[in-house]
Amino acid sequence: MDSDQSKLLKVSIVEDHDIFRKRLVELLQFYPELEVVLVAESAESFLQKIKRNDLEQQPEVVLMDIELPGISGIEATFQLKQDFPGVEVIMFTVFEDDERIFESINVGASGYLLKDTAIEEVVNSIKEIHNGGSPISPSIAKKVLDMVKNPEAFHAAPQQEIPFDLSPAELKILQHVVDGKTNKQIAEDVFLSPWTVKTHIKNIYKKMHVNSRAAAVKMALRRNLA
Repeated sequence: MDSDQSKLLKVSIVEDHDIFRKRLVELLQFYPELEVVLVAESAESFLQKIKRNDLEQQPEVVLMDIELPGISGIEATFQLKQDFPGVEVIMFTVFEDDERIFESINVGASGYLLKDTAIEEVVNSIKEIHNGGSPISPSIAKKVLDMVKNPEAFHAAPQQEIPFDLSPAELKILQHVVDGKTNKQIAEDVFLSPWTVKTHIKNIYKKMHVNSRAAAVKMALRRNLA
């Protein structure tokens, strides 16, 4: 029995819509070759759970929604691939716009499926990505092909980093933070009160999903934001 269990392909689902998430879990459980080992309603919950799971219960393939409360599925994929590069990600979404497609590919997703994909196709895609493939919905594949054929559009798309939706003012303050300046020094440089600067920095932390100056600096440098 243990030998059979070890052969199951372990899958994780990250989806905030309760009914869709539960239905997806139910459908995947009909396939004996798959085992759903981790289910989360948010990226934050998923990233916490995967770090707590023992090695035998680590997912091999993740079905990741893009539009999640808090951290997006794209940002979650970026963070996941930093710590678990071997885990494959299929973006599972209703969106098929160019920017999301390239952001997903650039942060390490290997597949991109629309949520109206038949469950048999989803299961085949899970197996395909586990075997080194890159499953993509036909309409998405056409978009990718069109973009690759158009070098200008390809290079104009985000390449390696994704934004945290920081405003120009926040980016300027973040640069000062990276430079090691105090709130008082930043306030003098940008002609704001120290209290306003402190408020900006709190907003920056929230958008970057960090809780300290050191973490913000590390993330900013890693993501070429400063």
